[in-house]
Amino acid sequence: MKSFLLAAAKLATGLFFAGLALAISIALFSWATDSYRNSQAKQYESIKEWSADLSTNLGLQLQAKTKVVSGKLLLSVDVVGYPAYLSDPRLAERNQKAQLIIYFVDQDGFRVFSKPIELSEFSGIVGAKGEKIGLRTQLQEYVSIEDYKRFQHLQVEWTLETKVPPDLALDVKEDQSRLDHCAPNISQAERLKRLSRHGELRQTSSGSYSAGSRSVHFFHDGTLLNCQ
Repeated sequence: MKSFLLAAAKLATGLFFAGLALAISIALFSWATDSYRNSQAKQYESIKEWSADLSTNLGLQLQAKTKVVSGKLLLSVDVVGYPAYLSDPRLAERNQKAQLIIYFVDQDGFRVFSKPIELSEFSGIVGAKGEKIGLRTQLQEYVSIEDYKRFQHLQVEWTLETKVPPDLALDVKEDQSRLDHCAPNISQAERLKRLSRHGELRQTSSGSYSAGSRSVHFFHDGTLLNCQ
């Protein structure tokens, strides 16, 4: 009996140490795997820049920046240029729901990632003289490192209405000057009057007003801070 108990104790001790060694091995493997993944992911936190020349079809250029942080793709998109069809008030309602569709494709042209962005999701970029010179938006989407590694080129499609109907073309400049609440060199009162044509005028905070999907923001002295 004594020999049996001694043998059982040795077996139990052996199993314990074998299990402990296995647990340590698994923990070390998991740690090494996580460390490798983290070191691989870290390099993709650096910003990559992309561009697409849409001047022939849309009269603008699109510039994008990307990076991946904690499994999320951070995407910044700038539209450089503000062609006439974007500022035409009679096309504005249709184009607010129109989309720019962003694609990242691999080296063989296969699509890896796509993101439709409605024009209403962009904010206006205003130049030094108060005129709109472009659009900007930022967003986050989940993407794997393996997919992000395959990003090679940026492609863009669109559903924008770019042609002003012939019977409206002659009146575009007149209507723009009458309705454009972002026009330069107008008073705060006139700017708010024009803004009210886009919907019910509301003061959202000190110096900030909105109507429909449009808004303006003023400095304390009444000069224009931002307009969209």
